[in-house]
Amino acid sequence: MLFIVFFLFTFRCLFAGFLADDSMNKTEKGLIAAAKDYDQRMDLYDVKFYKIDLEITDTSTFLSGSTSVLLQIVADSGTELVFDMLSDLTVDSVRLDGKNVSCEHVDDKLIVLPDNVLQYKDTCMVTVYYSGLGKQKSWISGIYNARQDIWNKNVTWTLSEPFAARNWFPCKQILSDKADSACIYITTNSELRAGSNGLLENVVNLPGNRTRYEWKTRYPVAYYLLSFAVGDYRDYSYYVHLPGCDDSLLVQNYIYDTLAFFEYNKEDIDKTADLIILYSKLFGTYPFFHEKYGHCIVPTGGGMEHQTMTTLGSFYFLLVAHELAHQWFGDYVTCADWQDIWINEGFASYSEYIAYQYLKSQEKADLWMADAHDYIKTENGGSVFVPEAFAFDENRIFDYRLSYKKGAAIIHMIRGEIQNDSLFFAILRDYLNRYKNNVAYAGDFKELLEEKTGRDFNAFFNQWYYGEGYPSITVNWKHEHDTLYAFVFLTSSTTQTPMFDILTGYKISLNDRDSIIYRRHNKQYDEWKISMPGRVKKLDVDPEKWLLIDVTGINNLSESVPKKTIYLEPNPAKGWVNVHFTERMTETEIYVIDTAGKLIFSEKSDRFPFTINLRGYMPGSYIVLATNAGKIYTEKLILTEP
Repeated sequence: MLFIVFFLFTFRCLFAGFLADDSMNKTEKGLIAAAKDYDQRMDLYDVKFYKIDLEITDTSTFLSGSTSVLLQIVADSGTELVFDMLSDLTVDSVRLDGKNVSCEHVDDKLIVLPDNVLQYKDTCMVTVYYSGLGKQKSWISGIYNARQDIWNKNVTWTLSEPFAARNWFPCKQILSDKADSACIYITTNSELRAGSNGLLENVVNLPGNRTRYEWKTRYPVAYYLLSFAVGDYRDYSYYVHLPGCDDSLLVQNYIYDTLAFFEYNKEDIDKTADLIILYSKLFGTYPFFHEKYGHCIVPTGGGMEHQTMTTLGSFYFLLVAHELAHQWFGDYVTCADWQDIWINEGFASYSEYIAYQYLKSQEKADLWMADAHDYIKTENGGSVFVPEAFAFDENRIFDYRLSYKKGAAIIHMIRGEIQNDSLFFAILRDYLNRYKNNVAYAGDFKELLEEKTGRDFNAFFNQWYYGEGYPSITVNWKHEHDTLYAFVFLTSSTTQTPMFDILTGYKISLNDRDSIIYRRHNKQYDEWKISMPGRVKKLDVDPEKWLLIDVTGINNLSESVPKKTIYLEPNPAKGWVNVHFTERMTETEIYVIDTAGKLIFSEKSDRFPFTINLRGYMPGSYIVLATNAGKIYTEKLILTEP
């Protein structure tokens, strides 16, 4: 979701038989964590099909009509059927398989009371007749009405992610229980159009200058991806031929019915075809190929990836690229838990980079990633994984810095770790195929990643996904006697993740050539050397910009740092040591590092000599390291007594 109304003040203007084959393997784990106001009675049934039949205008969020839910009992037996439904909506009646039944409607739950006990594997249809004004209980209200002043158009539309589908229809707000299919019938004034999921299979003219638009989708769909938009629209549609497909895909766009809007936006709308072709090549064929991909334009700042019919505020290239990518990452495969929103937003955000890389230029892609890194580093902490305490906090779930930008940066670093684009995109396709029409956790992607690469990604996910912050790297280097020596020091932006394991690229520039080598750093201080005949003119860190890091200094020892700036007294030492400098130093960070590269002491000081208490340390060799103004100074320390 790239919905900008709330959290993107800082966002730079980018964002006949409907019962499907029951062979889909629905994930059972994580139901409690995946639902807000979870009610265990919802475990009684599995949603098979929604039919939403509502009357809407373009001037109000008032709605009236019915929603039918075809469900199957999956527990031994039960006497109550519970649905999520806004208490402000008025329930007129409820029918179970065509017969009126009693109900209770309280605390945003609709409790249907069947006359008989429901038995395992029974199927039944619950139809709720209701009306009312969908009211906003948070910044995501589920249903909206607004006027687009530039084009003088009113629109009523829905946006339900993550917990607001209940504000306009009774449903089961559990991510793992995707409906196998759905119908959305919208009746409105005949001069208006209604766009929705799937295919428009019928348009019925009704008395009183009204028209019913009958949309149907036969693909599994999560509750929050069902939607509609009603407005004075024109239909601008075209077809795109995808590689490996005999038929062409319908690209259907409901846009404001003015010639000026069409002419202004046509070129950008047409670029959707290029994006669909690109993503189909990289991720696998567009997953809802037998229906359509489309857009409904609405007066908002951003977009929402409603399955097969995205809701958009504009046709800005990156916004279209982001929401289209969600059809694979978010719709086809949906996060199993809002704590793992990265499954949706991280991959869709990284697809913006991919769109730039393949359809614009590598330079634009590099600038996108550099901007992402800069934005992530505006704060030091925060994990991409949403902590349990914030699992139902919309502000935290859709944290633009963490879920979107850092989520994208993680995927870029995974691509850098793999160093093989053919394998990287094959893994994405395997992931989508394995969890298609279903849900997945971040751990599911990690397991597949390890399976396909034969590598352990525990450390990677612990530091980048579940951990917080990012590392800073300072490098001293020298080139002597055809050997390149490097002395590398890593620190972290947060104590929550004090150490990072990173595969770091080094660009070595000689008189006649450049080369890139890779070194893995998994300790805070590291030294390495490599045979390098010739004359090294320059050393760059992470030249391909794979890593979310802060390069605080790259220093040629022969040019930048005096040979003996730091010295220790006494050395060897017993119980304490003084740190001296041969030049005046401002505030300096002093570290003690053991032979395994582990940090065991750190403190800032601007007064020297500085005394370090060594009592309690085991005898042996240590490195005393100081950092100041992007330079590092090191001296070996021998401790003879604890």
